[in-house]
Amino acid sequence: MKNKNNKYCLSISPNPKYWDLSKPLLFCGEWCINSNNKNLLNKKRYKILDDTIFKKDFNLIQIKQCDQIYETLLEEISIKLNEIHKINWSKKAWRIVIGPWLNRYIAIINNRLNLIVFSSKENEIFFKDLDFGNNSLISFDIRDFTDKAVSHEWNEKLIRRLYLFYSSQELNLEYLDDIKFEHFKKEKDKNNFQNFLKCKFNLLLKNLPFSKSNEFFFHKIYLGSYITSLKLFLGLKNFPVKYFISEKRFKFNFDIKMRKKFQINFKVQNLNEKIIRFLLQETLPTIYLEGFKEVFKSINKTNLPNSPKKIFTSNCSQDSIFKFWLANAVNSGSKLIHGQHGAAYGMIIEHSNLKYELSICDKYISWGWLSKIKFNEKILQGVALPIIKKRAIKRKHYENILIIPTVIDHYIFKNELRRTDKMNQDLAIVDNLINNLDEKLKKKLIFKPHPIEIRKKKEFSYYNYFKNNHPHIQLYNHKEKLDELINKSQLSIFLYLATPFLENLALNKPSIMIYHSGFEETLNDEAKIYFKYLSDSKIVFTSVVEAIKFLNENGNDRIEQWWNSKDTQFARNKFSKYYVNKDKNSLKTLINCLKNS
Repeated sequence: MKNKNNKYCLSISPNPKYWDLSKPLLFCGEWCINSNNKNLLNKKRYKILDDTIFKKDFNLIQIKQCDQIYETLLEEISIKLNEIHKINWSKKAWRIVIGPWLNRYIAIINNRLNLIVFSSKENEIFFKDLDFGNNSLISFDIRDFTDKAVSHEWNEKLIRRLYLFYSSQELNLEYLDDIKFEHFKKEKDKNNFQNFLKCKFNLLLKNLPFSKSNEFFFHKIYLGSYITSLKLFLGLKNFPVKYFISEKRFKFNFDIKMRKKFQINFKVQNLNEKIIRFLLQETLPTIYLEGFKEVFKSINKTNLPNSPKKIFTSNCSQDSIFKFWLANAVNSGSKLIHGQHGAAYGMIIEHSNLKYELSICDKYISWGWLSKIKFNEKILQGVALPIIKKRAIKRKHYENILIIPTVIDHYIFKNELRRTDKMNQDLAIVDNLINNLDEKLKKKLIFKPHPIEIRKKKEFSYYNYFKNNHPHIQLYNHKEKLDELINKSQLSIFLYLATPFLENLALNKPSIMIYHSGFEETLNDEAKIYFKYLSDSKIVFTSVVEAIKFLNENGNDRIEQWWNSKDTQFARNKFSKYYVNKDKNSLKTLINCLKNS
């Protein structure tokens, strides 16, 4: 029962402009309070919401429920979009196109609604009254949607909207008439003539007798070199062809008349699902509705093959000309072979990208693992594609110790187990590591942030954090090549399960990983066995205190001795053979996987 004295201004972000400091404050999680704003809370009445909704058991239930809503909605949306666009795509084709966005959308709305439900249990909540300029939640593609979904402003707008629906439980689509919609400015194509010529060249390639007989179409397979790609073509007895495909983004504005044709039934019992369904008319990115026909005009101009026998890619989640062409080709009978893209695949309990990729492909090429999961009959045990032709280099003696962090987001945006609420603890791990290292080791530290910090304009910047809190450490910006920094370092310290960490293990480059908050509980049973090998040999650490002890004992002159020891090399080989497989016959293994697809 709510206490009348428990009236709080609710905030989901750490930005004080969304707080009413004249009233008691209720924060959605620990991430709302940090070193930049905590002084504002002196002598203020505030509390932090219990972290139940971020705990593993609760989240596993939510993930399952979101997956069920996803499958039902995908069916309904597919039918509706077929009607609007006057096409006859299969559910699989629509899964390719809208699946990644729909998965994220459902998880985001469900998570924010749960924050409201838990906030409202014992408290009467309200929000600081603000003018957002535009109060819409629209986006033009999945990348735009995701960028907004991890921003403070969008989340503050969303949680106000959701509370309005939750508290009144009156849902009327006429609300769209009163929304101030964001206007998307179309970007001019600076390379228009150049792209026109490339598309004409595609037409020439497409009509060559040799290319017509090709069994495979390749795009974004990340083999690392043209020579390796050429050898792959020849190994498969395919004529070497590389088609130009523009990465153009399609920015179309919201058309309310068209939106009113896109109505999904929202009369269901579960309130979370009801609101998820209700908001679809506003939140579906414009590329799937207003911009759909224009995308197909661009596909036709690109002059790609209509429906190759087999298409091999390792990346099709972003809204691009390729993804729409791929969906159309699969709908026309092409087989899709999908390759693994990055770390954590086959290791964690819930991996939304893996579930998506397995659900859309005919065969799946892993980097070596074979887990007992849904669609596991599709999995072919392959090799790590990005390092297929890389070799372990002869190491020189370098002094640098490189720190490689993850990207910090304040908000959940995928249907996965992720403790975004523990970002302060993750920063404490970093600070603890740096502050307690031997002074000689501190002088060796260098740091490079994840390049996505710049590309996506994240709310939190590790680069700025290090610049302000650890100015003695040499910083490298996103333009510096990570490979070169790794090769010129005595040791790489990873603060998350990164693709370069796996690659380093396969290429025998000294590396350690320190677990971030909640990481261990995301591992599946099989992965726990393999990570135990790494833990026993001091390659991974569940505790930053243990990592500090190890580094202070070995960091000055015993790293090479530890890394080359029998136990460390056994653990490294055991782990990398299964999760990031590489040997002298790697290309042949890939060719055999593709032939058997």
